[in-house]
Amino acid sequence: MEVNLPFGGKVLILEGDFHQVLPVVPKGTKAEMIDACIVKSPLWKDVKVLHLKQNMRSVNDEEFVEYIQRISDGNELFIMDDLIKLPPSMAMQWEGQHSIYNLIDQVFPSLQEHANDARYMVDRVLLTPINDDVEQLNAKIISRFPRDEFTLHFFDEIEGDTQNLYQQEFLNSISPGGLPPHILRLKKGAPIMLLRNIDPKVRLCNGTRLICRGCFNNVIDAEILTGQYVGTRVFLPRIPLKTTESVHLPFVMIKRQFPIRLSFAITINKAQGQTIPTVGIYLPDHVFSHDQLYVVLSRGVSQSTTKILVQKETIPEEEGVHTRNIVYKDVLFPSS
Repeated sequence: MEVNLPFGGKVLILEGDFHQVLPVVPKGTKAEMIDACIVKSPLWKDVKVLHLKQNMRSVNDEEFVEYIQRISDGNELFIMDDLIKLPPSMAMQWEGQHSIYNLIDQVFPSLQEHANDARYMVDRVLLTPINDDVEQLNAKIISRFPRDEFTLHFFDEIEGDTQNLYQQEFLNSISPGGLPPHILRLKKGAPIMLLRNIDPKVRLCNGTRLICRGCFNNVIDAEILTGQYVGTRVFLPRIPLKTTESVHLPFVMIKRQFPIRLSFAITINKAQGQTIPTVGIYLPDHVFSHDQLYVVLSRGVSQSTTKILVQKETIPEEEGVHTRNIVYKDVLFPSS
């Protein structure tokens, strides 16, 4: 623009929520995560903040709105180690491993009868903090899903390795975040999520949810479940996926696979920005990042359609189910 002003003097509209999860700094401290926020940018002095204050997801459940607002502000009553008590209407008691299947049945009732129902699949999901638990939940659900199973394997290689220095078994065992698992188990009618931007023009972007309509060796027939292009049929190819520096491997690994994973369950961070009428929350351990609890609770629309299973042992002298809430109040309300 030949103008020595931020963004060439153009007006730029940014959207975000400081109540949600902060930028990811691998193994970073609280100070490092806050320092990565836009409020620490030299451009922040030029930003005018416009506040949106009405919760449109849960407009019909005022009590739920007030509760998650207290969670996000860090004002909910807590006991030691930032533990807060969950409402009995949402909390499920941990009674052993079968409790996980009870949660699945709460979120996906009569699953076999809705194996081809796109609306059923888009309206419900299980959320949990880390990828390992996402894969375990998806494996449990796909095994109960009707239809024949398609098993698709990665093709793994090391960039520039012409001497095959690493065994395939070792490469197959590496499963960094952001990449699909080495063995992808699919069935027709199962919900899936994209892990890469393929065609933004038709909303085939990282995080787009789809339903599998057909599976072949080199292409997957899928239907978009959300957004402007809901109902559109698309074909997803195998593509090379490279590991990034943040994985801290001594080499760049290339995995040739479909850029998708099952989405009966997804991580809390991946769910940011989505509205999900029926939400199941599985916490095998407490949340580990700023306002993850607020994010996971606010994906739903009411207390009655949100169920939480906390596996971590609660405080013996305190009745009810408790979980941890991490809030950095010094970044919730930027001064500008």
